[in-house]
Amino acid sequence: MDLTLAYYHSKPQVKVLLARLRRLIAAIGTQNWHEPVPQLSGLATGCRNGQPRAIRDRLEPDEYERLLGAVRAGVSKRELAKQYGVSLRTVYRLPTN
Repeated sequence: MDLTLAYYHSKPQVKVLLARLRRLIAAIGTQNWHEPVPQLSGLATGCRNGQPRAIRDRLEPDEYERLLGAVRAGVSKRELAKQYGVSLRTVYRLPTN
């Protein structure tokens, strides 16, 4: 089935989409449907470098406790974010009580 004749449009975006669609259709025929495919959630695919997004999962438990203690002690949140390699917003979202 040739889609370019039925839905011809000269815009570059449409050409790129049609090329992607052709590759997808071609890949369907070559895929082995009996092999399990790992499914990733939108969060998992959006993670930078495959690292988990949750701060508790990114830091060791003792590091997390030290970070919480430092936040509660009033240490500069900007310095803590830089020291632990997390965003400033993440540090602001930590529980302080």
